Amino acid sequence: MSALTPMQRRPAPVHYSEVNGVPHGAPAVSGGELTAMLRDASFYDRPDTRSAKAAHMAVVSSHLTTRVGGQLGALAAACDPSSIMLCDDLPLDAHDVAKTARCHRRACEALFAASERQHSDLEHIRSYYRLEQRIGVRVGLGLRVRHDGHPGVIIDTHGQYLVLRRDGENYTVTVHATSGMEYEGPDGWVPAVPLPDPYAAV
Repeated sequence: MSALTPMQRRPAPVHYSEVNGVPHGAPAVSGGELTAMLRDASFYDRPDTRSAKAAHMAVVSSHLTTRVGGQLGALAAACDPSSIMLCDDLPLDAHDVAKTARCHRRACEALFAASERQHSDLEHIRSYYRLEQRIGVRVGLGLRVRHDGHPGVIIDTHGQYLVLRRDGENYTVTVHATSGMEYEGPDGWVPAVPLPDPYAAV
């Protein structure tokens, strides 16, 4: 049995602007891909403005509090979700952040690596199956889907396949992007029509 990936160990990804009621540790996404952010130092009396700051992978946090117990923002660094609050008005495409500008602590590093792999996988899935052009749905992390009638959410990629967590289940399933798939679009559920077989007419 293979080990769980960093994405499979976490709650399902969610758009960074829709985090109310989301479980602690869920990765934040923007445009269907993992997002990174800079530390929010706006509440410091004398924030350090002389040195460049590392970008952190953004996750939902329910543990960010002030010293007197007040609740702070809901997005935090994956490497320290209890202490490092992030500035959510500047989401960064994680896969585009230069390696020298990234946080290198274990949790952030693992999600940065996942973001590069997922970006490559999603670019292939989007360009090959053309679901956005054909059915109006951009495939990405956090998207609601139904596979063989079972609802769930895309939590990861595996090459040309999507990794889903079905509602009410802890384990994941790896599925084809069009086989037995329906995607939740702006106007409701849309079946993913498979590409025509290029050899069917031969």
